[in-house]
Amino acid sequence: MTHFGPIARGVQQDGTRQKMTRRFVVHVGAPKTGTSAFQEWAVRNRDALLDAGFLYTMAGATAGGNHAALVSALGGVIPDEARTGHLVRLFEKDLNDHPDATVILSGEIMTTLRFLPNMTRLRRAIGRYTKHATVVLVVRDQIAWRNSCYAQSREMLMALPAFRDYVSIGKHGPRSGNWDFLEQRYRKAGFEFEALAFDRTVRDIGIVAALARLPSLTGLSSVVSEDRVEANPSVGELALLVAEQVRAAIAGPGGELQPGLRPLLMPLIAARTARLPTTSFNGFDPTLADDIRAAYRDSNELFARRHFGAGWLDLFPPSLPDHLSSDAVTGLPPRERRQVRSLAGQVVLDALDQGIITAVPR
Repeated sequence: MTHFGPIARGVQQDGTRQKMTRRFVVHVGAPKTGTSAFQEWAVRNRDALLDAGFLYTMAGATAGGNHAALVSALGGVIPDEARTGHLVRLFEKDLNDHPDATVILSGEIMTTLRFLPNMTRLRRAIGRYTKHATVVLVVRDQIAWRNSCYAQSREMLMALPAFRDYVSIGKHGPRSGNWDFLEQRYRKAGFEFEALAFDRTVRDIGIVAALARLPSLTGLSSVVSEDRVEANPSVGELALLVAEQVRAAIAGPGGELQPGLRPLLMPLIAARTARLPTTSFNGFDPTLADDIRAAYRDSNELFARRHFGAGWLDLFPPSLPDHLSSDAVTGLPPRERRQVRSLAGQVVLDALDQGIITAVPR
């Protein structure tokens, strides 16, 4: 277990004031609610945020501003103690340099089920710097959210089960995407909690302007306006199947690609599939959609009434799906099946030509 050093070492003589007044805002996602767009905006506007009293540290962050590594270090997730110590020291240097700033951490990893055991450790680590830590969660209706998450994971060349298995409810009931359950776990860990509904208003005004309406982030409104461009829009349903065929050709039917291959292959897939239809992925037939809505109905209603003073269906009126997408190439009509397989083969050849891969298993 890594042992952290003194609290914000450069300001130890005023440590009591520091610990009482500094605030942390922990933006946990959820994925596909404008999180990447917010992170990239925060990186572009880091100096302006400092002027407004917010520290968006680049310690333990990706170039796009995702703090997954830093929160993993603070939450005790990283087994390498030397790496954990290094990330924490970089973070504490940033804290020392900006002793009065409110700290914003952002990373979708903190909404995942595998992060649940680390919530208390994260709060304990943050407690070394402040008594005031607020989790901010942006929520979506589970139907649209599950479709988006599945599409993004497939676009990122991850091995996935059939969609029906992906959205199935486990023996402990709905947990993934259960916003009420997630809130209770964070409150139990010692965090304060604020929520934002990713509804039409948020889409109209942009994620930064919407987050600035929350009590913990009101100061964001003084920072330059955001670029209202989605950071990682999902590609169309056929392009996703091309990505799946590429993954399977290189890694085998259920195999995982080496992480370093994904960012190299994704542009090749995007180039080869640019002219395909952009119809969004939808894996829900009406019966499956009704079953999933029923599983979350009570928890959604509690969450919506508590945070928004409205019913869940008032925030997210259900819509009937206008099409059903295939989650496997075998479910396509023959012409589209041939097209997807041909494009996937071209991507593999492109990868071989560029030396990204050296051999493809038969």
